[in-house]
Amino acid sequence: MTSNEYINNALDMLRHSSLKVTKQRINMINLLFKNGAAHHTAEQIYSEVNKKRLKISLATIYNCLNQFTECGIVKIVKISSDKIFYDTNIKDHHHFFCKKSGELIDIKTNQVQISKLPKIPKGKVFQSVEVIVNITE
Repeated sequence: MTSNEYINNALDMLRHSSLKVTKQRINMINLLFKNGAAHHTAEQIYSEVNKKRLKISLATIYNCLNQFTECGIVKIVKISSDKIFYDTNIKDHHHFFCKKSGELIDIKTNQVQISKLPKIPKGKVFQSVEVIVNITE
């Protein structure tokens, strides 16, 4: 899939969502998906917005990212309480996280085997498993 296909798919998802198609949301999608499957923090997107002289506040970026998450356009990968990535690859997969560089790297689901899960608490339903393997240089 080329980066243009990623952008087109994301724009299509936006058009079919309950969200309005605004210039700011289109700009956000172009930034998020320009390299295809990628991981971004809100601050990285804000830095890109400023470099391109787009008029999008950090609060609006957070709002858009959260709305995109709710609509299934991106997904959240929470590394810690203060480290959140927005992943443009919404298919099930796992990650390596390099604590030193702060880089998040995809791992295909078939490369991780989970042989046993704990008993699900009463009243809860299994949804998914996402593994984050912490690495360092």
